[in-house]
Amino acid sequence: MGRRVGYALVFLGLFLIFFGAVERVYAYPRLKKAPLDQYSQPVATGTGTYFNRSPDKLTEVTGAQLRNIRTVRGDVKAGSDEVAVWDSFNSTVAVADNGVITATQERIALDRVTGQSVRCCGENPAHQGLTLKFPFDTKKQTYQFWDGPANAATPAQYTGQEVVSGVKVYRFEQRIEPRTLRTQEVPGSLAGDPDADSVTTNVVYSNHKTLWVEPATGIIVKARQDVTQVLETPAGEPVLTLLDTSLTYDDATVKANADDASSGAGRLRLLGTIVPVGGVLLGLVLTTIGLFLLRAPQGRRLRRPERQGRPADAV
Repeated sequence: MGRRVGYALVFLGLFLIFFGAVERVYAYPRLKKAPLDQYSQPVATGTGTYFNRSPDKLTEVTGAQLRNIRTVRGDVKAGSDEVAVWDSFNSTVAVADNGVITATQERIALDRVTGQSVRCCGENPAHQGLTLKFPFDTKKQTYQFWDGPANAATPAQYTGQEVVSGVKVYRFEQRIEPRTLRTQEVPGSLAGDPDADSVTTNVVYSNHKTLWVEPATGIIVKARQDVTQVLETPAGEPVLTLLDTSLTYDDATVKANADDASSGAGRLRLLGTIVPVGGVLLGLVLTTIGLFLLRAPQGRRLRRPERQGRPADAV
């Protein structure tokens, strides 16, 4: 009986050791990838100033309620085991009349583990650095992060650790100093020169982004940007404000992102540490007990002496 139990424990222990090792090497890396079928719609809100381009208005609007919505949808067929392809549509509107202030569309290809941009799959424009997420196992370091209006990746520096909606996050800050994006012709009346039919101005852009990132998954839980676009004369004189606002993810977006990040980090921790380490340790314990039972001396079975018959009494 003891030897049968020993063999069973050794078999079970070796199986658990094998399972723990294989799960860590095979299953865990497959979980640690950005999804091909990504779908998200983060919403950011705030107040600010924008230029109303309606032909009957053409004026700056101050103290306006603004809303930014980015819709991200994965193109599963275009992706692969290594690369995810996500289409993004991003717009900022005035809440009062849903007037569109800015609108951009992008096709992004990214490495499913590192989050780095990949040149393939019809991406447009050609991206650099990180775009919509940080790498799995994000480090406390500076990353190059893409900025759409600037059409470039610039440093996003690690600046601290916080807790957002119950989730531990790393805070990164990206500062884009004023830069000229393009030139734009505006009526002289808007540029303070009513005698001129039009005036050539520079569109000058700046931004200060703050990103709160859950490090295990690389999910951006919360984001805020303080953005300005101003028309200036070639001499640097401001003409009018196209956009000046601070936009932050709303509470519903932050909660949804925090829930996704917490769930993803829990699965990674379970399959990356708890299951493989627990399986190997339990397997070693069971194997040791089984070997002990197999090596333990087995007691000899004692033969019961035959009972001697007593002679019958003489008659």
